[in-house]
Amino acid sequence: MLGGSLFENYKVGKLKKILDSDNESDFVSVIVPSRNEESVIEECIESLNNSNYPKDKFEIIAVNDRSTDRTQEILEKLQISTPNLKIVKISENNLQSNLIGKQGALDSGIRQANGDIILLTDADCKVPPDWIKTISKPYKSPNIGLVASYTMVKGTSLFDNIQSLEWILLCAMGSAGIGFNIPLGCYGNNMSVRKSFYNEVGGYEKIKFSVTEDLALLLNIHKAGHKVHYLCDSGSCIKTRPIGSFKDYISQHKRWSFGGLDLGWIAPVFVITTLSIWIGLVCSLIIGNVPLAIGFIFLRLLGDAIIMFQPLVKLRQYKLIKYMPIALLFFMLYEPIIPFTLINSKIIWKGQTFKRK
Repeated sequence: MLGGSLFENYKVGKLKKILDSDNESDFVSVIVPSRNEESVIEECIESLNNSNYPKDKFEIIAVNDRSTDRTQEILEKLQISTPNLKIVKISENNLQSNLIGKQGALDSGIRQANGDIILLTDADCKVPPDWIKTISKPYKSPNIGLVASYTMVKGTSLFDNIQSLEWILLCAMGSAGIGFNIPLGCYGNNMSVRKSFYNEVGGYEKIKFSVTEDLALLLNIHKAGHKVHYLCDSGSCIKTRPIGSFKDYISQHKRWSFGGLDLGWIAPVFVITTLSIWIGLVCSLIIGNVPLAIGFIFLRLLGDAIIMFQPLVKLRQYKLIKYMPIALLFFMLYEPIIPFTLINSKIIWKGQTFKRK
């Protein structure tokens, strides 16, 4: 979605010309942070290696973040068949206080990168052949500092499809925010940044630590005055693995919610909006006005459906449309649970424990 200041700086025709232009002369670096990813890292690297982008024009930097499984062994084996794969290994001894967790892995990879265009994805993701080409095209404009795109969940169960719809909904909201020049969020498994601008803001070494490092980077690049672009394109839409249990799903959303507090005044606006719907619904039921209660539910579901429908069509994910009604009801029902998870500030991620300060 395009809008706001993006339209003010780029005419539709000019932007289309940039996105349609040949960008295969640009050397890019793809960073893949990896911590105990022996079951997924090979598929990720192979999908990158199968990219429709000249092999001599991109490098893959896999950062082994203190893995205790076979991640390093698998990466070394992959290096034989993937000449442009570079392995960066992190140890406890070279960690800095503000570079713990994923931030440290990303920063280590970016510092080793030879390209000024840095693409970021996760080890549990699979990228389409046109991913590198598509997500790096907007950088033809020298003012673009960060580009994000859509992520979906690969899976067949009802819970998998619900998660996929949620990723699309949240990406659509992030895209809409950029259209109004208000950064709301993006996802670190499908984003990119210009290295010179990353260095300009001090990198993760200077950025305040956050359990959602992707949002922290987005906010700092935007605050520095650089343009952000959100792509809704099948060529840049990647797939990630689903969360297996509801407990892990809640833990994931707890981490996202803590990170969302960095949005400042925008965070309580989301809470108040959700709370208003529920207060209206409960009050309607108390006074016995069932049609009004149904109206509140319909209003909420319709709003989310409108946001979600356009990217579903553009990404040609028609099979997910049939899951929308139950997914939208699910989103509405679980949201009141999330604020209660924030009472405990301890967050466990990838075997590491973090605490919001």
